[in-house]
Amino acid sequence: MATHAIVPAAPPARRVAAPANPYRPSTIGERVFDVRSGRWAAFMGWQHGRAFLRPLGGGIEWDTEARWITNTEQ
Repeated sequence: MATHAIVPAAPPARRVAAPANPYRPSTIGERVFDVRSGRWAAFMGWQHGRAFLRPLGGGIEWDTEARWITNTEQ
């Protein structure tokens, strides 16, 4: 019987500073960079002030605070 590792939905958080000029996406599917996770993602929407992101190749969404989003890699 094979065992499968449980993978967290959200990418691991890096210890970095929030961008000086966060970007606020407005178009579903827009490509953004999550500074805290260090990953590019597709913007999926806003809920309660948090941005929901999905890996560009597909996969499980994660959410992050608006202050961690930019449109350029940090």
